[in-house]
Amino acid sequence: MLNMGTTNSRVPVPQQRGTLWRCGQCDSLVSIHTVFLLHEALCPACGTVQLELCGTFDNVLGTQSANA
Repeated sequence: MLNMGTTNSRVPVPQQRGTLWRCGQCDSLVSIHTVFLLHEALCPACGTVQLELCGTFDNVLGTQSANA
């Protein structure tokens, strides 16, 4: 029987940023959490309407989000 010890190697996870977006047509607020910086996004309710960036969660809400 082969007895191997376990290693505690953790792979670093990229930090996600939360952004808040608003649709000018249906007035929906959409939060998007992503590793990559988005320059544009489409409204999930309207489908073809481009969202307006309100800012990051840190700037808009004055709080910080954390991974659970």
